[in-house]
Amino acid sequence: MKNILILLSLYTMCNTGLYGQKVIQLYEGKPKGSENWTWSEQTSSKNMFNSEVVYNVVQPTITAYLPHPQNANGTAIIVAPGGAFHTLSINSEGVDVAKWLNSKGVAAFVLKYRVARSFTDDPVRELMGKMGDFKKLDEENAPIIPLATTDGLTALKYVREHAKEMNINPERIGFMGFSAGGTLTMSVVYTATDESRPNFVAPIYAYENAILGSEVPKAKTPIFVAVAGDDQLGFMPHSINIYKKWFDAKQSAELHIYEKGGHGFGMRKQDIPTDTWYERFGEWLKLQGLLPPPPPMANANPFQRPPSPNDTLSSVKVLPDGKIRFSIYAPNAHEVSVSGDYAPTFGANKLNKDFSGVWSYTSDFAVKPDIYTYDFTVDGLRIFDPKNPQYKESNSGFSNIYEVSGPENDFQSMKNVPHGRIEKLNYVSSALGGISRRLHVYLPPNYDKSKTPLPVLYLLHGGGDNDASWTTVGRANLILDNLYAAGKLKDMIVVMPAGHTPKAALAMGAGPEQDPFCQDLVKDIIPFIESNFKVSPKREHRAIAGLSMGGVQTLNLALWYPEKFSYVYPMSTGYFPPVIKELEEKYSSVLKNPAINQFKLFTIGAGKADALVMQNNKNTMDLFTKMGIKFNYVETEGSHTFLVWRRNLAYIAPLLFR
Repeated sequence: MKNILILLSLYTMCNTGLYGQKVIQLYEGKPKGSENWTWSEQTSSKNMFNSEVVYNVVQPTITAYLPHPQNANGTAIIVAPGGAFHTLSINSEGVDVAKWLNSKGVAAFVLKYRVARSFTDDPVRELMGKMGDFKKLDEENAPIIPLATTDGLTALKYVREHAKEMNINPERIGFMGFSAGGTLTMSVVYTATDESRPNFVAPIYAYENAILGSEVPKAKTPIFVAVAGDDQLGFMPHSINIYKKWFDAKQSAELHIYEKGGHGFGMRKQDIPTDTWYERFGEWLKLQGLLPPPPPMANANPFQRPPSPNDTLSSVKVLPDGKIRFSIYAPNAHEVSVSGDYAPTFGANKLNKDFSGVWSYTSDFAVKPDIYTYDFTVDGLRIFDPKNPQYKESNSGFSNIYEVSGPENDFQSMKNVPHGRIEKLNYVSSALGGISRRLHVYLPPNYDKSKTPLPVLYLLHGGGDNDASWTTVGRANLILDNLYAAGKLKDMIVVMPAGHTPKAALAMGAGPEQDPFCQDLVKDIIPFIESNFKVSPKREHRAIAGLSMGGVQTLNLALWYPEKFSYVYPMSTGYFPPVIKELEEKYSSVLKNPAINQFKLFTIGAGKADALVMQNNKNTMDLFTKMGIKFNYVETEGSHTFLVWRRNLAYIAPLLFR
């Protein structure tokens, strides 16, 4: 074949394991039989199937997907998508198949063959209107199928003639197709010459009635057949007939009939056995000797590994419609899930595995701009995402963080403003038996220049967190930096201690002896801070705030040590009913301490959708109201997550030390 036109130059495709891709025209000028076609090839994705289809093909092409030379095993397959000879399901029955074949070291060539003309910009709907009368559709397709068959034969001839330059064994070239592409596959093998005949074939849910020719090749030509029993078009018997004909001719044949899958399952995911039909195809290829190990490469770098789908994988991607997709490369895993505060409700979402070993999940809801956490769980083990260095440190380990950009994040984003610094320090807690404890301290941008002692905000974390959580997922330092830059914040330092103690539970009791952290803070942390930093020891220069478990600790400190603080802000918290009862019956005198109503600010905050603590929060506020304790209540959109607490901090910090 002369003057083959290369339409698209070779380029690397590392993210799919592909080495090279090129589009090749099969004919110079208009091919014979369609010289008078004046329309042009189009692509449609806005159709009832929400799937990309190609239609009005005038100039047949093959798109070559070549595996990396280190992976190539010499086998090649031409892939013919289906679409009733009116459209081509180019991805699910074409490109996606090629990518999977590449992962097995097989060269793939996606065939765009000539199809009947479509007269609208919605060829799928146009075709569906014709599917009710197969006889009429067959008559319309009758002049097209010989043209398409010629395209298939031409493609085979081209690949065999250029096999050497593409590292292909000319005796290991197959042809496979789906639906109409399966019909084309059989037409090719029945009508081929020796130079254009495929060495093996794979018709997937083929339509038998429109096949050209009928003579089974005498030369060895193995066949692989697959179909679903519930094929809506009734093609299951067609596949049986094809298999039987091959079997009767004493040719190597394999047939797979799936109970469910419908017509056109291709590479679609339905969470049923047809999702992995291609793995059975791979096993069959191996059985036929078509998946040998790749030959050793001359002068190959022994330290260079073949690229994998993991190399350029993006773990988290926000789609144009606002939905979010999580992906992880785990080819040997059996089950993968993802969880995090991106979802409106707690719980894990299962990921689906594709042919390349990449597991993915796409949300069915849009995600608003904010900062979110997520965790992958692979075969029951929670793992840290190796593709994302952004993390949250917590009491249970590390979780990953990602940001959905938007103006809503302005208050918590990194900006070109003066920045404070975070110091990570250890101290000895005498209250807890002399053990070493860690805390984080935020120092404002002008701390070193300050000549006067600064006030202190003690900022406590929740039950699932630790002292680093407020500076990782909480973005406390960035929130404060931005408030300083906007002139909305008084100079202060922020101390973020570790709230967990060796023996205490997450839900503390009413008495001071039931909350060892309070003893630690009063006896050791406050003196340590006042001895090592330029801070004021006065009550009016101390604030205490905390979330969830830290919110209960905040309440305990406010009730038992009101002389220590002037600003109190518990978030997303409240006492459990037994503690409410104990406070009211055993510690009522404490609740009546006049010093409690001398706070300059006592605000209780909660997320509107926080079902986890809302009742406890209400019970606590009812008790305070009953005992004459004055407070403010502020609700924020959201539930029991840092999406609420970061906004709580941005709200309360400018109100302190005024």
